[in-house]
Amino acid sequence: MKKFFLKLAFLILFCALGFLGWRNFELHRKLGDLRAEIAQLEQERRGLEQKAAAAQQPAKPEEQAGERQRIEQETSALRGLPFKTPVQYKMIDRADLRRVLVEKIKEQYTEQELRDYGRTLATLGLVPEGVNLLDIIVSLYGEQVAAFYDPDQRALYTFKDLAFSSNVDKMLLSHELTHALQDQNFDLQKFPLKAKGNDDLALATSALIEGDATVLMTRWYVENVDPSKMLGDIGAIFTQNTAKLREAPAYMREMLLFPYQQGQQFASTLFASGGTEALDAAFRNPPTCTKDILHPDQFLRHRATPELLELPPAKSSDWRLIGNNVLGEFGTGFVLREGLDTFEAQTLAQGWNGDRYHVYEHGTNGPTALVWISAWNDEQRATEFEEAYRKVAEKRGIPAKVDRRVDHVVVRQSTDPSFFEWSGANASP
Repeated sequence: MKKFFLKLAFLILFCALGFLGWRNFELHRKLGDLRAEIAQLEQERRGLEQKAAAAQQPAKPEEQAGERQRIEQETSALRGLPFKTPVQYKMIDRADLRRVLVEKIKEQYTEQELRDYGRTLATLGLVPEGVNLLDIIVSLYGEQVAAFYDPDQRALYTFKDLAFSSNVDKMLLSHELTHALQDQNFDLQKFPLKAKGNDDLALATSALIEGDATVLMTRWYVENVDPSKMLGDIGAIFTQNTAKLREAPAYMREMLLFPYQQGQQFASTLFASGGTEALDAAFRNPPTCTKDILHPDQFLRHRATPELLELPPAKSSDWRLIGNNVLGEFGTGFVLREGLDTFEAQTLAQGWNGDRYHVYEHGTNGPTALVWISAWNDEQRATEFEEAYRKVAEKRGIPAKVDRRVDHVVVRQSTDPSFFEWSGANASP
C-alpha cells in the first residue's frame, strides 16, 4: 500500500513539473504516459470510494463517543496541554449548519454593520460594489466547515452522522479539539477575535489560533494515520467542493484562507524553534498584526511594533462614517495589487508600519469616500507607496489626492467633488 502511494506521489510530482514549463519532447511523452496511468488510478480510486460510501454507516453514539475520547487523548498529548474540563459537544444535522452560521454572524454584526462593511470594502477596491457579505461568508464557511469550536459557548459543533470512517474526519476533529485546548488553557474569549475597528489585529489573532490547530492536525495525521484508508483521504481532499471558494471575491477568499495557510507557516516556524513551549509563549503574548504572521522569523527576533494612528472624525453633516479600520500589511498589499503585480505589491507592503482608514457615505446609498493614513518604515518606502497608490487610483478611475510628509502618507479619494472641500482639514500626514 505504501509503495502504491509513493508511486502516486511521484506521478503527481512529474505532472506538476510539466506544468512548470518543461519543454523537452521526451519528457512530455513520458508525462503523457504518466497522466494516463494517473487517470487509471483515479478511476480505480473512485470505484473503491463508491464501494466504501455504500457500506458506510454513521457510527453509533457509543462508538462516536469512544472515537472522540481517543482523539481527545491523542490531541492533548501532541499539543502538550491538558483538558481541564470535559469537552462539550453539540451534535447538529448538516442541514442546520447554515442556520447556526447565520446566527453566529448576526450575534457579532447587525444588518446595517454588514451592509456598511460591504460598501467600505468596495470603496477600497477589495470587493465589487453591492456585494452581500452575509451570503458570501455563510457560503464559504458552509462549504468548508466540517466541525467548528465556539468559544462563546465553549462547545464543539459536529455532525450527527459523522462516521469516523476516514482519517480526514478524525484529523479535522483533532483540529477543533485543539481550539478547545486553547480555550481551556488560554481563554479564547480574552483574544481580540471580534475587534471590529482593527481587522489586522483580528486576522493576526485568528492566524495564531488556526495556525496552531492546523499544525497539530498535521502532526496528528502523521502519528495516527490508518494506511488502509489513505486512498479515501486523497479522494476526500481532491473531490472536496470548492465552487463557492473559487467564485468568491479574491480578497474574501484569501482572507478566509490566511489564518490557515499563513497561520500554519507562522505556527510551524514557532514549533520548529521551540516546540509547544514556543507556541504557548505566543498565546501568552500574541502577535498584534499580520506583519508578525507574515514574517515569523522576525517575530521570533523582534516582533513588529506598528505605529498607532488615529484620524479625526468628519466635520460634515452630509457624510456618514461607515468604516473605521486598519488594513495592515496583508490588506495594504491587497489594495496595491490594483496598480502593481502581486509580488511587487507584497514587497512594498512589507514596509508598512501602521495605518488607519475612514470611509464615508454621502447620503443614503450615495457616493463614498476614503481617508487613509499610513506609516512606513522609512521615507523611501513612503515615497514608493505614494507613487504606487497614484497608479492604483488612476487604474480604478477614482479622483484621489495623495500627500506625503516624510514617512507618513495620506490618501483622500472620492468620485464626489464635494468631499475634497472639507476632508483636507480632517487628515494631514
